[in-house]
Amino acid sequence: MKVSYCALGCKVNLYESEAIVNEFVEKGWEFSSFDEVCDVYIINTCTVTSTSDSKSKKIVRQAIKRNPNAVVAVMGCSSQLLFDDYSKIDGISVLVGTNDRHLIYEYVIKALEKKEKTFNHIDYQELKNYEELKVHHYNQRTRGFVKVQDGCENFCSYCTIPYSRGPIRSRNPIDVIEEIDNLTKQGMKEIILSGINTGTYGKDLVDYSFPKLLAEIVKKVENLGRIRISSIEATEISDELLTVIKENCEHFCMHLHIPLQGGCDNTLKRMDRKYDIKYYREKIEKIRKLLPDINITTDILAGFSGETVEDFNDAYEFIKSIEYGEMHVFPYSPRPLTKAYNFPNRVDEVTKKFRVNQLLTLNKTNALKYRERFLGKTLEVLVEKNVNGRAFGHTSNYLEVEIFDENIKANDIVKVKIEKIGYPVSRGVVEDV
Repeated sequence: MKVSYCALGCKVNLYESEAIVNEFVEKGWEFSSFDEVCDVYIINTCTVTSTSDSKSKKIVRQAIKRNPNAVVAVMGCSSQLLFDDYSKIDGISVLVGTNDRHLIYEYVIKALEKKEKTFNHIDYQELKNYEELKVHHYNQRTRGFVKVQDGCENFCSYCTIPYSRGPIRSRNPIDVIEEIDNLTKQGMKEIILSGINTGTYGKDLVDYSFPKLLAEIVKKVENLGRIRISSIEATEISDELLTVIKENCEHFCMHLHIPLQGGCDNTLKRMDRKYDIKYYREKIEKIRKLLPDINITTDILAGFSGETVEDFNDAYEFIKSIEYGEMHVFPYSPRPLTKAYNFPNRVDEVTKKFRVNQLLTLNKTNALKYRERFLGKTLEVLVEKNVNGRAFGHTSNYLEVEIFDENIKANDIVKVKIEKIGYPVSRGVVEDV
C-alpha cells in the first residue's frame, strides 16, 4: 500500500505531514511521490491567503482525479476555516481541521476497511491542548523540522491564523528534547525549531520559556549540530534569548527571520502589530551589535488597505535602511473573519503589483549587499544534495551555496571559500584541509 502527502504553506504543515506519514511507514506502508498513483493521499491545507485556499482545494481535486479509488485525507488551516466548503467535495474520505491529526491513520483504516467517512471539526477556541505529533525519521532530508508550539493570540487585523490554529499551546519540553536527540543520533546535522508563533513557547507553561528550552537542548542533546529558529516576532526576542544564542553560537545558526509586515507606523497600527518602527529598529540594532554577521530576513505585506503613496514610500525607505539579507514579499489579500476585511480604501491590484515589484527589486539589491560581506571568506556549508557534481547547501547564516565537486555528498559539512556572490545562489570552492 502506498501513501503520500502534500504540505502546503508553512514549515509547521511540513512537520505535521511528516509525522503522520511516519506512522504509516512504521506500520509497513510505502512512502511514495504525491504525483504517483497512491492508495492514500494526505493533504495539509493552507489559508494564509485566498490563493492558498484555492490552491489547497485544487490539490485535493487533483488527488481525487489521479486515483478516484484512493482514500483522500484533508486537514489543516484551510479546512479548519472552510470546513463546509471541503465537505462538499466528492471524494474526500477523511476531513479534519487543525484537530485530531494524530488519528488520521485510524480514520484512513476505517475508510479502507469499512468504507466509512470521518468528518470531524471543532471550533478554534476549543483547541486547548497541544496535539502531540512525533517525527521519528525524515524521508530524504538533511535538515529536520521539530515543532515546539502551536497557536497564536496576536490577532493581527489581516491574519486568519488565530482562527485556524487556536490559542497558544506549548509542547512538553521533554518531548521536544527527546525528538531532537533521536534525529541527531540518526545523523541529522541541522534542526529547525518551528511553531505558529515560536517565540511564545512556554507562556502557557509554569516557569518556562523559549530561551530556557534552547538552553536545555544545548545541555541535554549529545552531538548536537546546528539549531535554526524558523521565525520569531521582534517582541519575543528577549535579552535572555540573545544571550543563549551568543553563548552557544557554535550550535545556533546566525540567522533570524523576524517578520516586519508593515514598514511604517500608520500601517503597523492598522495591522494591529505589537510594535512601532522605533521599537523594531532598536531591536535589530541590538541583535546586530551582539551578533555582527547575523543574517536577518523578513516578511513584508505590500498594498495593505489604506496604504497611501506616502505610507509606502516611508516603508520603502525604512526597509532599505534595515538592509535585510532576504525578504519574502506578498501582496495583501483580504481575508474573511479578519478585522481588516472590512477596512475601507483597499489598494487596487495594479498598484499592489507595482509595490511588490519595487520591494522585490530592493530585496535583490540588499541581499547581494549582505552576501558581498562574505566574498573570499570561508564558511561551513551543510550539503543538501549533489547532482552530477553540482552540490548545493546552506551556511549557518542561510546563504545558499553551489559547489562544483563530485566528491562531497548530502549531509556533509564542508568548509567552503565563497568565490562568487549571487542571489539566490552564490558559488564556492571546498577549502583544502
